[in-house]
Parts: sequence; C-alpha cells; structure tokens
Amino acid sequence: MTVSARAVTSRTFNSLGNRNYRFFFAGQAVSVTGSWLQSTAQAWLILELTHSPLMLGLLLTVQFLPSLLLQPFGGVVADRWPKRRLLILTQSSFAVTAAILGITDGLHRARVWEVFLVVAVFGVINVVDGPTRQAFVPEMVGKGRLPNAVALNSMVFNGARVVGPAIGGVLIATVGTAVCFDLNAISYLAVIAGLMLMRPAELHPNPRLKGGVTAVLTQLREAVAHVRRTPEVKLVIVLMAIVGTFSFNLTILITAIARTGLHAGAGGFGLLSAALGAGALVGAVGVAYASRATMRGLLIGCAVFGLFLALAGQVAGLVSAMILLALAGGGMIVYSAMSNSVVQTFTTGSLRGRVMSLYLWVFLGTTPLGSLLFGAIEQAWGSRAATALGGSVAVLAAAGGTWWWNRTSRSRRAYSAGLPPAEPSAAPTA
Repeated sequence: MTVSARAVTSRTFNSLGNRNYRFFFAGQAVSVTGSWLQSTAQAWLILELTHSPLMLGLLLTVQFLPSLLLQPFGGVVADRWPKRRLLILTQSSFAVTAAILGITDGLHRARVWEVFLVVAVFGVINVVDGPTRQAFVPEMVGKGRLPNAVALNSMVFNGARVVGPAIGGVLIATVGTAVCFDLNAISYLAVIAGLMLMRPAELHPNPRLKGGVTAVLTQLREAVAHVRRTPEVKLVIVLMAIVGTFSFNLTILITAIARTGLHAGAGGFGLLSAALGAGALVGAVGVAYASRATMRGLLIGCAVFGLFLALAGQVAGLVSAMILLALAGGGMIVYSAMSNSVVQTFTTGSLRGRVMSLYLWVFLGTTPLGSLLFGAIEQAWGSRAATALGGSVAVLAAAGGTWWWNRTSRSRRAYSAGLPPAEPSAAPTA
C-alpha cells in the first residue's frame, strides 16, 4: 500500500481508532445487514399473502406510523436516559420480535394480521432506538471524530443495503422468507455484544434531561424553537418532509419496478435494491473522505436522486434499471448524509437527541403517508407513473430549496446586524 493510499484509508476510517466505536461499528455492520434481509423478506411475504401492492403500502404505513405519532417523544427519552443501556434494551426487543416472526413464518402459520402486528412493534421500538443511536455517536467518539464517525455510519447502512437485499433475494428464491427473519434476529446479538463490551468510562455523555411529564412538552418546544430559528436546520427538515413523503418510498417503488415493470421476480428485486445500495455506498465513501457538507451539494444530490429514480421506472431492461438506480443511490446518499450532517452541526449537544428526533420524524414519519399513497398509485396506474411522480417531486423540491436558500442567504447577508451565519461548508458528513 502506498503512503497516499494509506493516508486516504486512515482519513476515511479515522473513527475506528476509538475502541468503543469499533465495537459499535462492527455490531451495526452485522445487524443492519440483517435488517435489510428482513425488510426485503417482509415486503415479499406480504405480496405473497395478499398479491396487492396496496397492502404493501399499508404494511409500510403501519411500520412507520409510530414514528409519525410518537417520534419527538423518542428524542426526549434519548436525552433523559443512558444511551448505551437504552440501546441494549431496544436491540434486545428487536431480536425477540424478529424471532417471533421467523418462527411463525417457518411453521407456515404467518397471517397478514400477524405480519402487520410485528412491523408495528418494530416501529414502536424504533421511535426510541433511532434518535438514541444518532445521539450516541458523539458520546463514543467525542467532537473531534464526530464528522468521520457519522459518515461511517452511512457507509455501514449503505453497504448493508447492497448485501442485505441481494442475499435476501437469493434466500427468498431458494429457502423462503422465514430464514431471513431468523438471521435478522441473530444479527442483533452482534450489536448487543458490542454495547456490553464497551468501556463506559471512555464515553462522553451529555447532561441528561430531568423533570416530570409537564417538562416534556417544554423540552420539545425548545427543540422546535431551535429548528425555527436556524435556517440551515429548517431547510433540511422541510425538504426532507417533502422528499420523505413522495420520493423515499423505495421499498414500494423498487418492488413495483421488479414485479410489474420488469417482471423480474424476487431475484430481480434483490438486484435492483443492491444496485441502489451500491451507488449509495460509493457516494458514502466519497462523503466520508470529504468530511464536509455543503448546502449546494445537498440540493444537487436531491435533484440527481430524483432524476435517475424517475428514469429507472421508465426503462424496459433489468441492467438499465440497475444502472439508473445506482446513480440514484449516489445522489440519495449525498443528499441524506449531508442533511443529517447539517442538522447535527447546527445543533448543540444538549438538544441533539430531540432535534434529531424531529429530523427522524419527517424522515421516517412521512413514510406512512407516502407508502399508502404510492401503493395506491402503483396499483391503479403502474410502476411507471409511481416512479415518475416520486422522482419528479424530488427534483422540484431541490429546485424550490435552491431558490429559498439563495434568497435567504442574500437576505441574511444584507440585513443581519450580527455576525454572518456559520458557513454550511464546514458541516460534517452524516
């Protein structure tokens, strides 16, 4: 390995020098792959049981409905309790729930209502798990390594997006969906082991929130007020609310392309999902190395994602669709990683759990609305119409965001009586 290559590798994987984060990173690499196995299998299982894209949309609505209703309160929990202990509890709950679904499906006794119940429980657990994991990263690595650590999390997620659906497609086609659920249940043990092997004395916890039930609403209002007075965070959250509702329904859109657009079966579904993840992984590596985020890059990534997503639904060949989805994946990760990055950069540590829960609220909480809508659109008009609409909205949102940001930036430069706003280019990656 040359000195230059060694320097690049060292910079890209800098956070792995932290012992606690190494355990977290390794556990996440295994567990997130298992989660993608389950996501792929449950989508296919519900289609096998119902033969209805609308029911798939309803399934995703049920899975993410808890985020829509409860996500801000999950951020309060994350800021109130020791995050390492919370994660052990949530990851253990995920494992038990996945095992129940695996056993039921393996015995050929899975019913539609049982699948819906399991994904609803997953959604409730994730209300607490999501913001806790986000806010736990700086407690492991400290401020100095935060940009790199958050970027590596994106690499894990998108690497799993490549491996998980590809393996899932093969397993579904050969041995069925139950094995996917069983493997996901086992995968959570890696995270739990990593959390238990950490050295608590080497963590950097923020002061925890206190107060009774009445204080919760006040603490939530503090987070909302921070979003409203911080243009960078406000733009990210408004943009994500739009894109999350209309464009991030990728399980439905890719399933629609595979089943009704290309008639490619479970294997094609896995390949299309893996192609999206491969593009996202390449984008994540680049963002991790750069360790910076710009508002311009965020908006361009959003537009690129939308453009190639729309095009992927219009082609007739599997290879062409895979190439276009890979390009869409690259744009998607630049957009989502930089969005996460900007929110974390312009939020203080004491507010991070609550503000990240608001970010996850629009990121995940809009999915129930979009999933139901796009399930109905795909069933009524087909995959071409669904992907064209989803991609076009992302492009239009990027254009509107660009106009608003340029207008706001000019206004702030012209009329601000204090210091100029923090430069977005200094934001770490997500």
